[in-house]
Amino acid sequence: MENIAAAIYCRLSQDDGNAGESNSIQTQKALLKQYCAENRIPIAGVYCDDGWSGTNFERPQFKQMMADIEAGKINVVIVKDLSRFGREYAQMGLYIEHYFEEKGVRFISIAENYDSKNGSDNLVLPFTNVINSYYTRQVSAKTKAAHRARAKEGMYLGAHAPFGYEKDPQNRHKLIVDPPAAEVVQMIFRLFADGIGYGKMTKILRERKILNPQAYFNRNHPDYYESDYWRQDFDWHASTIRSILNNPVYLGKAVFGRTRTKGFFDKRREETPEKDWIVYNNAHQAIISEELWDTVHQMMKAKRRPNAKGELQPFAGLVKCADCGSSLNVSYDAKRGTYTGFSCWVYRNYGKDRCTSHYISWKALYQIVLEDIRRHASRAQNAEEQYLEMLVKMKTDQQKQDGTKIKVELQRVERRLSEITAVIKRLYEDLALGRISDERYEDMYQGLDQEERELKSKQETLKEQWEKTQEVFQNVEKFIPLIKKYTDIQELNAYILNELIERIVVHEKVIDEDGNKTQKVEIYYKSVGTAVE
Repeated sequence: MENIAAAIYCRLSQDDGNAGESNSIQTQKALLKQYCAENRIPIAGVYCDDGWSGTNFERPQFKQMMADIEAGKINVVIVKDLSRFGREYAQMGLYIEHYFEEKGVRFISIAENYDSKNGSDNLVLPFTNVINSYYTRQVSAKTKAAHRARAKEGMYLGAHAPFGYEKDPQNRHKLIVDPPAAEVVQMIFRLFADGIGYGKMTKILRERKILNPQAYFNRNHPDYYESDYWRQDFDWHASTIRSILNNPVYLGKAVFGRTRTKGFFDKRREETPEKDWIVYNNAHQAIISEELWDTVHQMMKAKRRPNAKGELQPFAGLVKCADCGSSLNVSYDAKRGTYTGFSCWVYRNYGKDRCTSHYISWKALYQIVLEDIRRHASRAQNAEEQYLEMLVKMKTDQQKQDGTKIKVELQRVERRLSEITAVIKRLYEDLALGRISDERYEDMYQGLDQEERELKSKQETLKEQWEKTQEVFQNVEKFIPLIKKYTDIQELNAYILNELIERIVVHEKVIDEDGNKTQKVEIYYKSVGTAVE
């Protein structure tokens, strides 16, 4: 008589949670044990995976069962139904119809009345596997749709609250501020705005013995992680800081869909284009102001290298060449620990054939900008009404010029798009009537399609620019309280510069007939432009 050593296998995933008691682990075990007793099949092992998807065959107990099969301990596998074994038909076919047959393992599925001992020509097995696989895909699609619907209502869907927040005890889809952690988030944003680089910031946080987000979570949930790897309390990394600085949750926004899995079976995650995010404003209390966020992200866009002291050059990303548009590189005297001046990046790398130096000393630019901010702050403080009128008039005049240019270009783009639509229509008619070959049609269509896509992208950009030209009064009103803060400003730093200034344009020096040198510097303030009186 054959020696039988049976494994009874049970599985329940979160997707099966609404299936009721009939699919519970305990119910499956009871049914399988009863079947084995009635059919006099000795049980050599019980394997249960609770909370594991049927599409994932890396389940711990499933892998243990496979190892026991390899070791010769198991020669019969029994499940309540095929969906308990798995829900991915291709992988299931490999195991049931190939692997088990090669290993001499008998497979029994009670619900489908399938027993491999009776032959492998049962068509129920492959069809049932396909249906189970399709069911999983449907459940996945419905779950994603439900998540997107909740996200559009501003619900927070993360398993854990982001650092700086905690879940509302009364509503797990609502975030509330966690004051101690929120203070750390605010400090990180402020340090970066003050010109502190990632490396120096991690050192500051470690020296101040500030818990990193994972360690902070561990303190509040001491039994969540078993590994000591997660208990390095003050070990901050640049990637952690970047993640905090890039998270719009701190603006009070609920953001869903920033990453996605690559495919149904490929669970690796990839970043999602920002246009595909679901963003719900004012979902919870903000920790960071819009102004501080904008300042930090303007600085993050600039190429910034810390000096020998670990500090970032405060003008980084702001100073531009008037002729070629590239950034002006700064020179740093490491021995004295001071900045000396700026010169055009293109000139320094390619020489005078491409551009000129546009050199300006650090002290000269620093003083020009400092005095200009003082002048505008004083005007805003002492004669706000007249200053406001001046800015509005200046912006209105500039708006008319910019708006006219944008409108003309937008009309040109839209005309060309209409022409392309008409040409493609005629081209298709020619193809249908046999006037041109398929190859000729495909060649011409590809060129037109590429041009159409490029024009549509440009059209969207022009529309955005046009909308910005219409925001005159709103922009000016935002600028007034900002500039008034710096009436008594004594020195500049990265935060002040990036809060107020969009860019600084440096022209080449001009020498007049008497040998006198002059150099024009244009300061473009956020929201209002050059603000020249």
